Amino acid sequence: MKNIRVVAAVICDSFERKSRIFATARGYGELKGGWEFPGGKIEAGETPQEAVVREIREELETTVRVGEMIDTIEYDYPTFHLSMDCFWCEVVQGDLKLLEAEAARWLTKDELDSVNWLPADITLIEKIREEMERAAHADSAKTLEYYNKNAEGFIANTVNAQISVIHEKFMERMPQGSYILDFGCGSGRDTKLFLEKGYRVDATDGSERLCEAASEYTGIKVRKMLFAELDSCEEYDGIWACSSILHLPKGELRDVFKKMIRAVKPGGIIYTSFKYGESAGMRNGRYFTDFTGKTFADFITDFPELSLEEEWVSADVRPGRGDEKWLNLILKKADKSA
Repeated sequence: MKNIRVVAAVICDSFERKSRIFATARGYGELKGGWEFPGGKIEAGETPQEAVVREIREELETTVRVGEMIDTIEYDYPTFHLSMDCFWCEVVQGDLKLLEAEAARWLTKDELDSVNWLPADITLIEKIREEMERAAHADSAKTLEYYNKNAEGFIANTVNAQISVIHEKFMERMPQGSYILDFGCGSGRDTKLFLEKGYRVDATDGSERLCEAASEYTGIKVRKMLFAELDSCEEYDGIWACSSILHLPKGELRDVFKKMIRAVKPGGIIYTSFKYGESAGMRNGRYFTDFTGKTFADFITDFPELSLEEEWVSADVRPGRGDEKWLNLILKKADKSA
């Protein structure tokens, strides 16, 4: 059987983050339309890394930096054996212009199974997924480290932020005496207000330093808990997740939404907010997942037990941040009788 040796570039948004990878749909031949990682044959005298750089320049008019080898895929097609060296790559210069492929997509970890991969390429997907998950966990650790190191400045910048309109929209759906989970309470600003309004509050945060400061500020014990550690069942009348779960990658966010739905009572309310936009990744030492109304509507289709009660966009109320926009969402869990 004929042996063909090729290279493939798994182009990611950055070697450090690996929150998205670039895939193309083949534009020619018997395998036309199948999704793959761009690349091609190794020419005489080339190293695999040199072949990657040349192929991506020829196919996408883009210069890439070649990183670590992921694996060498050995696969038997009906008429030939393919040996494919696969490398992590990141863009140095260029716009990934499609000169040969018929389509392209940036895929997150949770979107890796959303395209029809060619048989050889699909054998690489689990290794890519594992590395993207490892990078995501590293981002979460960096985000917590940021809050522990910068707790004092963060508290000073947020504890007096005036978001009374948002509070009122949430509290008008919370009967007197309701039990609220302040999920990622930060400075404790909102917990203190809810307590003063007569609500019962369970306040949590993943940052040890913020838990200490919020406990002192609110007068109640703030529990140190990661979002993924939520394990309550129909315990809360409402969940307040203000500017908190936005630090989760979408895959982890889906899992946490399932936990939030389980934790709130039937008919219960969830308030949450995200920076308005379509970006995802590390920014200024923290991981952010942004949403627009449309992208959140797509996201929430995974949770038919939730209905969107209200959605609005607001400006950041912190000094000097007025140009930043926030997507605010009030969600309701279906009643058991529904």
